Amino acid sequence: MALKKIGKNSWLIPGGSNIGLVVSEGKALVIDSGLDRDSARLVAKAIGEVGAEACALIITHAHADHFGGAAAMKERLGVRVLAPGFEAAVVENPVLEPLWLFGGAWPVRALQGKFTLARPCRVDGLIDENTTEIEGFEVKIYPLPGHSPGQMGLAFEDTFFCADSFFPAETLTKHGIPYCTDVDQAVEVLRKFEEGKWPFEHFIPGHGEALNDPAPLARANRKRLEEVRERVLDLIGNPCDETTIMEGVAEALGFAYRDLPHYYLCRTTVYAALASLERNGMAEAVVEGNKLLWRKV
Repeated sequence: MALKKIGKNSWLIPGGSNIGLVVSEGKALVIDSGLDRDSARLVAKAIGEVGAEACALIITHAHADHFGGAAAMKERLGVRVLAPGFEAAVVENPVLEPLWLFGGAWPVRALQGKFTLARPCRVDGLIDENTTEIEGFEVKIYPLPGHSPGQMGLAFEDTFFCADSFFPAETLTKHGIPYCTDVDQAVEVLRKFEEGKWPFEHFIPGHGEALNDPAPLARANRKRLEEVRERVLDLIGNPCDETTIMEGVAEALGFAYRDLPHYYLCRTTVYAALASLERNGMAEAVVEGNKLLWRKV
């Protein structure tokens, strides 16, 4: 994919998962690494085009499509790899991603493909909201939890690399349910984008085009998550098990689970909706007749 200049000193390498660059005085920070070793080649080419030398790779969150190329990039470019603390544990131990998708048991083979099980990469340092400088770059780090527990975004000058805080409309249509580990946190983050809490000129998400105004997409993503939660609440009006909830949500939103990975990814968001309802005193889980049932309170 062609390198795109977005902000004053920021670039986008578009792809299935976006990779970002910020450049200053001949040095470059890379934001996320894409899915696999092919990303290292693309980044090396892009770094050459902007006449810089990569000095650090920042991982916004530890999903395979955003850190799968990190080890190859580290080997090829010699960059230091930095990540938020929670996410760093997964970057170094990537089996944790399919492990929690499969309920903590060793994952079945269908969850061990490259989209859910990346190559491990050693993390050289941690970032958090108190990080203000990376390799001489003045940056701002913003927690963006919800899609992933420790997800963070990076802002440099006029551009905010906002990770997977929201997805393009076609992704919502294709997948039905956006992946989310905490609905309440995700909704809170999305409202900040809707309300213009982050006053940057350019926003580069983890997927899709760069934006000047993220509010419409943030609103669409928030409404979808809230719709999932509402449908779950409707379904548990009559106590029911996970299978019934999963079937009912897909029916209500008008999509079908394509395969086992898609089912388990969507199930995480449904569980996040149940957790949100339980946390807010609206649902509870009970065991009756050797069945785990969810019911409205």
